[in-house]
Amino acid sequence: MEYARFVQLLGAWRCSMKKTMMILVVVLGGLIPAAHAHRWYGLPEALAWLVPVVVLFATGRDFVRRLSQAVMVAGALVTLNSMLFFIKLRMSMGTPWLRLAVILSLAAMVPVLAAWVMQNPFFTRMSVRKKERESLTSLVKPDSSGAPGAIMGDENKQLVVLGVAGPASPWPAVAACTLTFLSLAMVQMKVPTPMLMAERFVPGAGWLEASLLAVYAGFATEAMLQSRQSSRVRRFIWGLFSFVFFAQLALGLAGFGHFLMSGTLHLPVPALIVAGPLFRGGEGLFMPILFGITVCLVGPAWCSHLCYIGAWDSWMSRAKKRPGALPGWVRPARMALAGLIFVSAWLMGRIGVPGMDAALLAAGFGLAGVVIMVLLSRKHGVMTHCTGYCPMGLVAGLLGKVSPWRLRIKEGCAGCATCALACRYDALRPEDLAARRPGVSCSLCGDCLESCPKGEMEFSFLGQSGPGIRAAFIVLAVSLHAVFLGVARL
Repeated sequence: MEYARFVQLLGAWRCSMKKTMMILVVVLGGLIPAAHAHRWYGLPEALAWLVPVVVLFATGRDFVRRLSQAVMVAGALVTLNSMLFFIKLRMSMGTPWLRLAVILSLAAMVPVLAAWVMQNPFFTRMSVRKKERESLTSLVKPDSSGAPGAIMGDENKQLVVLGVAGPASPWPAVAACTLTFLSLAMVQMKVPTPMLMAERFVPGAGWLEASLLAVYAGFATEAMLQSRQSSRVRRFIWGLFSFVFFAQLALGLAGFGHFLMSGTLHLPVPALIVAGPLFRGGEGLFMPILFGITVCLVGPAWCSHLCYIGAWDSWMSRAKKRPGALPGWVRPARMALAGLIFVSAWLMGRIGVPGMDAALLAAGFGLAGVVIMVLLSRKHGVMTHCTGYCPMGLVAGLLGKVSPWRLRIKEGCAGCATCALACRYDALRPEDLAARRPGVSCSLCGDCLESCPKGEMEFSFLGQSGPGIRAAFIVLAVSLHAVFLGVARL
């Protein structure tokens, strides 16, 4: 018995040492390129390299593991680049360089080894183990004193809840991370004015912010791809963007100019995206161009993912459990109102209306929209401001026709209108369902997909559909959201 106990303890010790060595290799694999980044640039850049590894050990997510592996390979290339630089330097000085080359070559192999080590089941099962612990916690029924009690349900139910089928694919989240980081890196490198908020306070910190936002995009993508919670996650991250946007506005008004993109205050009224340049005779086209590119990429999803005001209207409409029906005249009236606003802005600019007077009119228009949210959106349960008042929602819906993304109502739709009870954009009226296409106010929010009892609604891209199409759309929309979170300010 003592010998068997000794063998058991020895096996446990060996297993523990193996895990410790693997963790050590991964930590060193992250620290080596981080040290080179610190040498060439600074501490914020070094910390940016370490973000994926830190998040991996903190969360165990599979997509973070894949991301960390890619970072390790890139880190090896960084180390080799440093090696070549110092070899050339020593050769030009006529000093020995062979030992340096050997040392740095071995150092470059450590991140590669770390990437390989992360293929070990110890790392691949980290996410599964975490989910199992969470599921076990949810299955434990507390007794009257609040202490954990017996596990509820039969064995089969427990196995289903524990998710023995395995985690979802990590690749959409990896794609969102990559797309977000590359977009922010392009902004960081190519735009002379610091656009990322952290860069304005600490030089080089923009890279750390880009790394953090990339990982955030991965988590948001993974959460939105979870069945039956996409709508809730979308509203949460959308509300987060709105909060950050207006918090920066408040700080800008308080005198902190770093929180304003240009240092000059602009009214946060969506209609001014088009009305402003019309009034100024074509000047200030940054926001119209950004809006147009976004609509080309994700269609009218600008209104359900990226509009800083729309999140308010969504929140107000949720005061009523089920959406009602807006009058039929709202759609044509909306088009007339949008035309009136844009023509008026152009005319005021041509006849020389003072800028302050035009700004007061724009502010009044924006405040009237807030009143509509409070009074009508709460009453009807429909985003009345976005679907009947805001001209940019109409522009997004019309320009969205050039986007390849569509919401498709399949032929098997029985017209039960269950999806209409989930739509807050007044886009699924009976005539829309009969025509097998949503109304122009559809923002591709995707809430209706979760509600359809027969799965007769789907996203399509250039006529192609399937689960991968929906995942690709979420990757693109969430990546844009994360980029906007990093750079979109007044």
